[in-house]
Amino acid sequence: MRSPSVARIMTGFLILSGCSKPTPATADSAAQTSTGSSTASAGAFDESAARAQILAADSAFLRAMASKNVDSLMVYYDPSVVSLGKTAVTGTTDLRKQYTQAVKANQRDASFQSGGVNFSPDHLMAWDYGTFTGTSDGPNGKPVKSSGTFLNVWKNVGGTWKIVAEISGS
Repeated sequence: MRSPSVARIMTGFLILSGCSKPTPATADSAAQTSTGSSTASAGAFDESAARAQILAADSAFLRAMASKNVDSLMVYYDPSVVSLGKTAVTGTTDLRKQYTQAVKANQRDASFQSGGVNFSPDHLMAWDYGTFTGTSDGPNGKPVKSSGTFLNVWKNVGGTWKIVAEISGS
């Protein structure tokens, strides 16, 4: 079994540190599956609304991570996702295995800085990026400080933003 990327684990919890009011993961998951970008609808693409949806999905993802609810994490991923950290993971089956291990880490002292959200010219793809720092339990429970960068690539799938690729490095 692959060990989860410390950078990806920290990325999740670092975004969470920016959320002031926790929301149940099941409510966030339901919202993610029922709302999405206005790209498919008639009219102009609302970049501000799409940006808010992606940032909200990032925050909800981290609340699901904090609640250790792997099922709620997986709603944010396209089935063909590629996750690059210490190792490459492809598809949601292998990613689920990775997150099952990742949610067992004791995350704390997390901080996160968003670099922004950008869109492809056709508004079907987006990416958000930033930096993170934090502490988690390493081998034998010894605290491990981590910092690094992340990049999430999102695709508009039927009006819902799904992660198709993610990269983190520490």
